[in-house]
Amino acid sequence: MTASQSTDDCDGLIDKLSRERFERFDLALARITQVAATILRVDRVSIWFFSHEFRRLNRVQTYPTLDAGPDRETFSLDVSLRPEYSQKLASDSVFRMADSAHLSARQGDDFSAYLRKLEVHALLDAAIVIDDELAGVLCHEHNQPRAWTDTERDYARRLAEIAATAITVERRRSSTALGQRFRLLVERSVDAIAMASAQGVLEYLNPAARALLGLARDEPLLGQPLTDFLHPSNRERMLRSVFPTARENGSWTGRVRLITRQSELFEATVVFNVYRGGDGEIEYMGCTIRDLSQQIDVERRVAEVHARYEATLAQSGDSLFQIDTCTLSVNAADSQFEHLLGYSPNRQTTLTLYDLSEELPEDVHARVLRTLEDGHLLCGERRLRHADGGWVDVEMSMIRIDTEAGEGVSVRIRDIRELVRRRQETEHLAYYDPLTGLANNNLLRERADAMLAASLSTGRGVGFILLQIDRWQRIFDIQGYQIAESLIRQAGTRVKKAFAGHEVTLARVLGGVEIGILFDAGKETEADLVDIAHAAFSELFRADGDALQMNVRSGSAKAPLHAVNFKDLTKRAGIALRTAHRRRLAHCSYDPTQSSRIHDEHLLEEDLRQAIGTPELMLRYQPIRTAAQEDRWFAVEALLRWNHPKLGALPPSDFIPLAEESRLIIALDWAVLEHAMRAAAAWQGKLADTMLSVNISAITLMNGDLSSLVQDALQTSGLAPERLCLEVTETAIMLDRVRAAERLRVVHALGVCIALDDFGTGYSSLAYLKDLPVDVLKIDRDFVRGIGTDKRDERAIKTVIELGHDLGLTVLAEGVETRAQLDWLVAMDIDFVQGFHIGLPMMNDDLQHTPPALDTWN
Repeated sequence: MTASQSTDDCDGLIDKLSRERFERFDLALARITQVAATILRVDRVSIWFFSHEFRRLNRVQTYPTLDAGPDRETFSLDVSLRPEYSQKLASDSVFRMADSAHLSARQGDDFSAYLRKLEVHALLDAAIVIDDELAGVLCHEHNQPRAWTDTERDYARRLAEIAATAITVERRRSSTALGQRFRLLVERSVDAIAMASAQGVLEYLNPAARALLGLARDEPLLGQPLTDFLHPSNRERMLRSVFPTARENGSWTGRVRLITRQSELFEATVVFNVYRGGDGEIEYMGCTIRDLSQQIDVERRVAEVHARYEATLAQSGDSLFQIDTCTLSVNAADSQFEHLLGYSPNRQTTLTLYDLSEELPEDVHARVLRTLEDGHLLCGERRLRHADGGWVDVEMSMIRIDTEAGEGVSVRIRDIRELVRRRQETEHLAYYDPLTGLANNNLLRERADAMLAASLSTGRGVGFILLQIDRWQRIFDIQGYQIAESLIRQAGTRVKKAFAGHEVTLARVLGGVEIGILFDAGKETEADLVDIAHAAFSELFRADGDALQMNVRSGSAKAPLHAVNFKDLTKRAGIALRTAHRRRLAHCSYDPTQSSRIHDEHLLEEDLRQAIGTPELMLRYQPIRTAAQEDRWFAVEALLRWNHPKLGALPPSDFIPLAEESRLIIALDWAVLEHAMRAAAAWQGKLADTMLSVNISAITLMNGDLSSLVQDALQTSGLAPERLCLEVTETAIMLDRVRAAERLRVVHALGVCIALDDFGTGYSSLAYLKDLPVDVLKIDRDFVRGIGTDKRDERAIKTVIELGHDLGLTVLAEGVETRAQLDWLVAMDIDFVQGFHIGLPMMNDDLQHTPPALDTWN
């Protein structure tokens, strides 16, 4: 500030700016940069937006305005080589640089090149944060070295907050302008869609278009013409021929060479559509852009569908008919059409595809247009209206054909009512008990996992009550199998009726005589549910004409008070149930004192808290080697052991669940990671390039700052990122797959390997792996144990290896304990092996002096 420019003057300017309202977003940004330049007395002020992956900064506003000069073309900067820049903005909201001469040189660094080109010596950049997310930066550039004061830093922050407010207002204004239908059909479209004025000025780009053309999420278009994204080689042709043709005919489709915001060339198929108002004048233009690679895939699929279509024409049960592309009226229907849908030839003359479909008319019309555009469309399973008003399940596909009147569409439908019925029955059997109609263990687990995952973020409790018929074995022995089944069926009917209107999941647990009641503790009370459950058994049951009294006992547990996963929740409800039996109580709630000493949270939690960071917690390292190379270790896995001063050596299974429940697991994971990485960084000789594999818990993955933890450990230990592999369990990822994938991608971007541990014990599906940054699959030891004795285990291992390799993943088998298991796995083309046969867990000093050897188990 100058002598004439007091603090009060600056505060007044900022307060006035915060109260100003602008009709246009660009005017708001221009005003903000102008005031910032006045207050902070800098040579230049600019506003930049981060790209969605935080690798680039795109400039959207500069004051003074740049009309010419060497920096005119510097609209986008790659800041990936300066991670400390975005980290500083995220942590402190301000990045200060007094003299660019102190900035370290990095080859290929856009950031440094920009400063040199504009002769910028000092920077004061303030983070623009929206909804707790770093969205952009307000940059103050000075051409002389300058030490920024705390007052100037505060001014920059306040101005950045005003910019964030302007962006927020603009987002809200834009969001209001877009209707729900537009968001559903356009915002979520995988196609890149643009809208422009009648003069060709861009007014809207959907997210796919912004990503394809290289624009940031909130980057304003500022009257940018559509032609700016045309490659110069075909810009003249588009202006001279294509655009006039589209305006005259209403549309144009063809291949065009385009360029991104960063001047990267790509070829695409473009569809221009011109929309006119009631007066015939052009109101706006729509443009759909598809990358040529996608078009090639579409053409391949068209060829495949054509081949399948020709092969299925002769199959019985299919019906073929044609529709008019304008009115969508049905014509040229075969005899099977009447048999399947019940419409006589006379009624078919007035029938349209709109009449048959349960979808909205605009959706039906869109399918026909898509068919004409792509040549075919697999509509999948649909329901068509029968002549009697009911619905018929069909599999439907459309294909473009040439008719005497021009282009038409042929529709094939296949009756799949029986298939749908059988599938519904199969799905019902997969999730419901056939005897009682209650949920089975599969559905109970899925719902419990979903509720438990939600409870981690919402803090709402989840309760589980386990109900068991008392003295059931005696009843079974006296009444026999058939009467016992009838009694279980009656019990299921009673509890369903008793809990009607309550938000609970009732399940027959493991097909036995226990009934599980899963509930949201925020909506239902345990005491009320227990009373309802016991009251359902108060009346006599019928046993082959005789009356029979059946009593029940129950036990309950709650999450996260007693457990954080489904297994422990049901286990502790079972402990409470056994306590109720032992004490002859009707109901008992779980209490940690009911568990054995080794599982008593109150006794062990404080011991574990004190043990973290002490020699009580020890690491053992188990070798992992390449299957085909017997004399070399590829990696070692760090395994944690606890030498309790009173209880002796404890395996992880005895204290890791406790650490997860008490949230000590985050500190425990950090201690293990830091200790193991320090040890690995010091390895020499045969271990110099050996990878280190460390397990990370679900709590740390979903709630801890995993990326910061790993970055700090890498920096502290000096271990190269490519030598570190983090193991996460399949169940941990499936608690919240989207959130887990986001966190793992950040760590994976550091160069760290990601392994999926215990694969096959949870969801046993490779379908979701394509969305995860996974490098290694670890086949669980339960499958390896069955080699040579269980063909099902062998088939499962072979399938995982083959599909894993197809997805480009490395596959590791753990629990290899015999030579026979190793030989079989090598024959199946396994990549890596681990187990007692490969190497026993050992101390770090022993690891350095133990040569790789076979048959260590023996």
